[in-house]
Amino acid sequence: MNRMCVAVALLALIGPRATAQQVEWDSKYIKMEVPKEVTADQVFVAKVTMRNTGTQTWKEARDVVPSSLHSAEPVDNLTWGTNFFIQGQGVVVAPGQDITYTSYLRAPSEPGKQNFQWRVHGPKGAFGETTPKLEITVVKRAGAKEQPRAVPAPDPNGKRPLTFDDFEYLGSFKVPEAVGKGGAGFSESGLALRTLKDGSKRMFMNYTHPEPVLFETDVPEPVKFEKGDAAALKTATVKKEWGALTSKDRKYGANGGFVWEDERQTMYWTYYHGYWAGGDLPVLNATKLDADGTVTPVGSWMLPRQKWFWGGVTRLPKSFADKYTGGATLGVGFGGYYSIVEPCSRGPALGVVATPDPAKGKAEVTSLLGYPGTTPAPRPGDYFNANCGFWNDQPKSRTAGSWTYCDHTRAGVLIDLADKQGYIAFAKLGIGRLGYDYGHIGNAGEAQYWYFYDARALGETAKGTRKVGATAPYLMQSDAEMKGQAFGACFDEETRTLYVMRCAAYPVGREMHPLVHVYRVKK
Repeated sequence: MNRMCVAVALLALIGPRATAQQVEWDSKYIKMEVPKEVTADQVFVAKVTMRNTGTQTWKEARDVVPSSLHSAEPVDNLTWGTNFFIQGQGVVVAPGQDITYTSYLRAPSEPGKQNFQWRVHGPKGAFGETTPKLEITVVKRAGAKEQPRAVPAPDPNGKRPLTFDDFEYLGSFKVPEAVGKGGAGFSESGLALRTLKDGSKRMFMNYTHPEPVLFETDVPEPVKFEKGDAAALKTATVKKEWGALTSKDRKYGANGGFVWEDERQTMYWTYYHGYWAGGDLPVLNATKLDADGTVTPVGSWMLPRQKWFWGGVTRLPKSFADKYTGGATLGVGFGGYYSIVEPCSRGPALGVVATPDPAKGKAEVTSLLGYPGTTPAPRPGDYFNANCGFWNDQPKSRTAGSWTYCDHTRAGVLIDLADKQGYIAFAKLGIGRLGYDYGHIGNAGEAQYWYFYDARALGETAKGTRKVGATAPYLMQSDAEMKGQAFGACFDEETRTLYVMRCAAYPVGREMHPLVHVYRVKK
């Protein structure tokens, strides 16, 4: 048999299989429903219908990569705020069937004509037809008439609300990589400070993974954390390992913030559940820490509006408490998103509890700050909601938006000095495309913010002269230099020093570890 015959014979054998592989993944464009003209930064709905013309079913399952629609010309461009539409949870596209990919998109900020083309992607990359070339005209947005936020005036004695510029960054320090069977890499920790009889300072921290452990460290001299390089930072030294903080019935452990009460030698802490649809839980707890190392649970309490307040505990200054809360200083908060979302505060939250009775299983909370779902906290508008059905208000502009399902607060401090005052909620805000994709909430990026509130407004809410939900931050300040969500914060009134622990702040091998950042309120 000559070479030509051999080649023909081989083609005859493999030809049908090769042809089948060519049409295994294939698609045909059917239609698009998009506006021909949009305003700069406008959020709009886009629908693109494609037909499965291949032999493979486009499945949606944990072990199968579903199809998705990606931007084209150029590939994966972000002109319209994102580079993809999802197929959709539970959606299966059999050969011959059509699918309409639907998503909100965001127009560019600059006016002009912009290309709008897309192509289906699957497990093996892009396949099938690209949608026809379409130019959408982006027109200039009319000048926004947004009321700028203003720092409130000082009180009659000259005490004024805090701003970001009042905080001098002193430096940062590392936390121990591991204590007992707890590690820094995947843990959430509160932060509490105590002063020993000799005047030295100790800091409480709590690791939650893989096993829980509360411990005390010294407070190292802070060193400036610059350009993401933590090499020069000092590491806090463990001075005491206390073990796990648990409720009296041992069912619940500390994973929220906490505060130390020196007079009672007691740690108040909270427990939260990241996906809770049931009834009340004992979210506020107290544990006595004796000098001999004994750890004794002394109380567990359910709280009303538990998802508003189960993020942690903070100490309210005595001067504020004496004026507004009848002397109660045990603050609980911090609001923001948790699943299931309906009972949550749609923004930062803070309440106060009188010292709870260990003989009772419930404690009353007086609200100082919080946001019902219909009156969300403000936030910058540098996001858009692609497909979620809750807390999904689209932004009015790049600067004006509403608290979303990708926004969290896990730490806060109220400061009331002789010359300055304010409540600071440390918020993590989702930015870019926000989506509820295949049961997972995600965002294209995140930004860390300090939300500043007038302590006088919180006091008025405590006294009942201001409605809950009526207080807005007078300043929302981006903290672009510091990465990682704040899970713990405490303030040393004596030295005017603020400590903020941010998780996932710098890399250690394959993990991201926390840092404690130190600031001083300027005089």
